[in-house]
Amino acid sequence: MTKVNLIYGEGDFLDTHLNINPFAKNTEEGRLVRADLTNIDKYVDAAEADEVLAMDVIDYIPTIQTKDALTNWISKLRIGGRIVIGGVDIYSISKSIADCSLDIPLANLIIHGKQDKPYLIKRASFSALDLSKYLEEIYGLGIVKKEVLNYRMFVEAQRTS
Repeated sequence: MTKVNLIYGEGDFLDTHLNINPFAKNTEEGRLVRADLTNIDKYVDAAEADEVLAMDVIDYIPTIQTKDALTNWISKLRIGGRIVIGGVDIYSISKSIADCSLDIPLANLIIHGKQDKPYLIKRASFSALDLSKYLEEIYGLGIVKKEVLNYRMFVEAQRTS
Protein backbone atom coordinates (compact mmCIF):
# COMPACT_ATOMS: atom_id res chain seq x y z
CA MET A 1 0.00 0.00 0.00
CA THR A 2 1.46 3.33 -1.06
CA LYS A 3 0.29 6.65 0.29
CA VAL A 4 1.83 9.90 -0.91
CA ASN A 5 1.80 13.28 0.79
CA LEU A 6 2.85 16.18 -1.42
CA ILE A 7 4.16 19.08 0.65
CA TYR A 8 4.97 22.55 -0.57
CA GLY A 9 7.07 24.58 1.85
CA GLU A 10 6.28 23.89 5.47
CA GLY A 11 3.38 21.44 5.19
CA ASP A 12 2.66 18.57 7.54
CA PHE A 13 4.89 15.47 7.48
CA LEU A 14 2.90 12.23 7.80
CA ASP A 15 4.58 9.11 9.19
CA THR A 16 2.17 6.91 7.24
CA HIS A 17 3.00 8.40 3.82
CA LEU A 18 5.87 8.96 1.45
CA ASN A 19 6.34 12.70 1.89
CA ILE A 20 7.60 14.63 -1.13
CA ASN A 21 8.73 18.23 -0.67
CA PRO A 22 10.79 20.25 -3.16
CA PHE A 23 12.43 22.09 -0.26
CA ALA A 24 13.18 19.16 2.06
CA LYS A 25 16.54 19.60 3.75
CA ASN A 26 17.05 15.98 4.73
CA THR A 27 15.31 12.63 4.61
CA GLU A 28 13.85 10.62 7.45
CA GLU A 29 14.30 6.89 6.80
CA GLY A 30 13.14 7.25 3.21
CA ARG A 31 9.77 8.74 4.18
CA LEU A 32 10.77 12.27 3.14
CA VAL A 33 12.28 13.02 -0.25
CA ARG A 34 13.19 16.20 -2.05
CA ALA A 35 11.63 16.33 -5.52
CA ASP A 36 9.72 18.43 -8.01
CA LEU A 37 6.04 18.06 -7.17
CA THR A 38 4.87 18.35 -10.76
CA ASN A 39 6.50 15.02 -11.66
CA ILE A 40 6.84 12.32 -9.00
CA ASP A 41 7.65 9.47 -11.43
CA LYS A 42 10.96 8.70 -9.73
CA TYR A 43 9.23 7.85 -6.44
CA VAL A 44 5.80 6.51 -7.36
CA ASP A 45 4.93 4.15 -10.21
CA ALA A 46 1.82 4.43 -12.35
CA ALA A 47 -1.28 2.99 -10.67
CA GLU A 48 0.64 2.33 -7.42
CA ALA A 49 -0.90 4.78 -4.95
CA ASP A 50 -3.89 4.22 -2.74
CA GLU A 51 -3.85 7.89 -1.78
CA VAL A 52 -2.28 11.11 -2.96
CA LEU A 53 -2.64 14.11 -0.65
CA ALA A 54 -1.94 17.53 -2.12
CA MET A 55 -3.00 19.94 0.59
CA ASP A 56 -1.91 23.54 -0.01
CA VAL A 57 0.15 22.56 -3.04
CA ILE A 58 -1.83 23.41 -6.16
CA ASP A 59 -1.93 27.14 -5.33
CA TYR A 60 1.87 27.30 -5.61
CA ILE A 61 2.15 25.61 -9.00
CA PRO A 62 2.13 28.03 -11.95
CA THR A 63 -1.07 27.70 -13.97
CA ILE A 64 0.91 26.70 -17.04
CA GLN A 65 2.07 23.56 -15.15
CA THR A 66 -1.18 22.70 -13.36
CA LYS A 67 -2.56 20.29 -15.97
CA ASP A 68 0.75 18.39 -16.19
CA ALA A 69 0.99 18.16 -12.39
CA LEU A 70 -2.58 16.88 -12.03
CA THR A 71 -2.06 14.37 -14.84
CA ASN A 72 1.09 13.10 -13.13
CA TRP A 73 -0.53 12.79 -9.70
CA ILE A 74 -3.67 11.11 -11.01
CA SER A 75 -1.62 8.63 -13.06
CA LYS A 76 -0.22 7.34 -9.76
CA LEU A 77 -3.64 6.29 -8.46
CA ARG A 78 -4.61 2.65 -8.58
CA ILE A 79 -8.24 1.77 -9.22
CA GLY A 80 -10.07 2.75 -6.06
CA GLY A 81 -7.26 5.14 -5.11
CA ARG A 82 -8.11 8.64 -3.94
CA ILE A 83 -6.62 12.06 -4.41
CA VAL A 84 -7.32 14.90 -2.00
CA ILE A 85 -6.51 18.41 -3.17
CA GLY A 86 -6.76 21.42 -0.89
CA GLY A 87 -6.16 25.09 -1.38
CA VAL A 88 -7.72 28.52 -1.38
CA ASP A 89 -11.23 28.70 -2.87
CA ILE A 90 -11.27 31.77 -5.12
CA TYR A 91 -15.10 31.85 -5.38
CA SER A 92 -15.67 32.13 -1.65
CA ILE A 93 -13.02 34.83 -1.33
CA SER A 94 -14.42 36.78 -4.28
CA LYS A 95 -17.92 36.61 -2.82
CA SER A 96 -16.68 37.89 0.55
CA ILE A 97 -14.76 40.74 -1.07
CA ALA A 98 -17.84 41.71 -3.10
CA ASP A 99 -20.11 41.79 -0.04
CA CYS A 100 -17.45 43.68 1.97
CA SER A 101 -17.11 40.99 4.64
CA LEU A 102 -13.43 40.45 3.76
CA ASP A 103 -11.02 43.36 3.54
CA ILE A 104 -8.46 43.61 0.75
CA PRO A 105 -5.29 43.19 2.88
CA LEU A 106 -6.58 39.93 4.36
CA ALA A 107 -7.85 38.77 0.96
CA ASN A 108 -4.39 39.37 -0.50
CA LEU A 109 -2.78 37.38 2.30
CA ILE A 110 -5.16 34.46 1.78
CA ILE A 111 -4.87 34.49 -2.02
CA HIS A 112 -1.14 35.16 -2.38
CA GLY A 113 0.30 33.86 0.89
CA LYS A 114 2.71 35.58 3.29
CA GLN A 115 5.42 35.89 0.65
CA ASP A 116 8.01 35.89 3.42
CA LYS A 117 10.15 33.45 1.43
CA PRO A 118 10.66 33.69 -2.33
CA TYR A 119 9.30 30.20 -2.90
CA LEU A 120 6.17 30.75 -0.80
CA ILE A 121 4.32 32.88 -3.32
CA LYS A 122 1.06 31.44 -4.56
CA ARG A 123 0.77 31.37 -8.34
CA ALA A 124 -2.72 30.09 -9.12
CA SER A 125 -6.29 30.19 -7.87
CA PHE A 126 -9.01 27.57 -8.11
CA SER A 127 -12.48 26.87 -6.80
CA ALA A 128 -13.79 23.61 -5.39
CA LEU A 129 -16.58 23.68 -7.96
CA ASP A 130 -14.31 24.10 -10.99
CA LEU A 131 -11.64 21.70 -9.72
CA SER A 132 -14.30 19.02 -9.09
CA LYS A 133 -15.74 19.50 -12.56
CA TYR A 134 -12.27 19.32 -14.08
CA LEU A 135 -11.37 16.11 -12.23
CA GLU A 136 -14.64 14.53 -13.35
CA GLU A 137 -14.71 15.65 -16.98
CA ILE A 138 -11.02 15.53 -17.91
CA TYR A 139 -9.79 12.64 -15.76
CA GLY A 140 -12.98 10.62 -15.27
CA LEU A 141 -12.62 10.59 -11.48
CA GLY A 142 -15.59 10.25 -9.18
CA ILE A 143 -15.99 13.09 -6.71
CA VAL A 144 -16.23 11.69 -3.19
CA LYS A 145 -16.33 14.98 -1.32
CA LYS A 146 -16.07 18.69 -2.01
CA GLU A 147 -16.07 21.21 0.77
CA VAL A 148 -15.32 24.88 1.32
CA LEU A 149 -14.61 26.10 4.83
CA ASN A 150 -13.14 29.48 5.78
CA TYR A 151 -12.02 30.20 2.19
CA ARG A 152 -10.30 26.82 1.91
CA MET A 153 -11.42 24.12 -0.48
CA PHE A 154 -11.02 20.38 -0.14
CA VAL A 155 -11.80 18.11 -3.07
CA GLU A 156 -11.55 14.34 -2.72
CA ALA A 157 -11.83 12.25 -5.88
CA GLN A 158 -11.51 8.54 -6.60
CA ARG A 159 -10.24 6.64 -9.60
CA THR A 160 -12.99 4.24 -10.60
CA SER A 161 -11.47 2.68 -13.71
